[in-house]
Amino acid sequence: MVVLLIGCTPDKVQDNVHTRNTMATIYVQQAPEYIALTEQAYAQAKASLQIQIKIATTPLAVVVDIDETVLDNSPYQAKQILENFNYPNHWDEWVKMEEAEPIPGSLEFLQYADSMSIAIFYISNRKHHLLEATINNLHKYGYPQVDSNHIMLRTSGSSKEERRQSVIDQGFEIALLIGDNLGDMSVDFEVEDIEKRKEAVYANGPNFGTKYIVLPNPTYGKWVQNRGFYNSELNQDSLAAAYLKGF
Repeated sequence: MVVLLIGCTPDKVQDNVHTRNTMATIYVQQAPEYIALTEQAYAQAKASLQIQIKIATTPLAVVVDIDETVLDNSPYQAKQILENFNYPNHWDEWVKMEEAEPIPGSLEFLQYADSMSIAIFYISNRKHHLLEATINNLHKYGYPQVDSNHIMLRTSGSSKEERRQSVIDQGFEIALLIGDNLGDMSVDFEVEDIEKRKEAVYANGPNFGTKYIVLPNPTYGKWVQNRGFYNSELNQDSLAAAYLKGF
């Protein structure tokens, strides 16, 4: 992983690297604006899907990520902050509790897609041994097409490209890709350099809001990794200060 420090070296190790995530996690759990953003994203997804249904000549599919796209894992993020531990500690425990709640807007959208005979594929980087708990959690809230044929969890590398291709190989046109991380959309974004990821966003501009729907996730993701925030040896406050742009 390449870490860019913009000329600033963090001065010391911080006792709890997760404290940097406090406001982001509170935002997800408490801000009405967060609900508005996720509802907005799924409203746009529905509008785009309705257009594509009218012109489709082949069977359509919707591909969705699970974590922070369909299911809310902010209690896990909160526990990391409160008890100071790193992923994957306690992750299996959390998933097997089957208590992650729906991301606002996701259930209604996927039920709509199902009612329109659209195939739904849940492509997640949860590891495969968590399949049963994942199915149970999704079933609990009535998500459609929840079975081992439609849920594709991670069995090897983190890239989702092979699993997306398997949907196409089944004869579907992928109408929408929905996720909280750019890697949920395309291999174009699977680069370590954050500046190159930005360039890929600009290059794919027309796809956002039409084929790519991005959910807000300020708590974790590739961008956090790109900027060194997963490195527990770095002081997170100093690191954050290195990236702030004031005037």
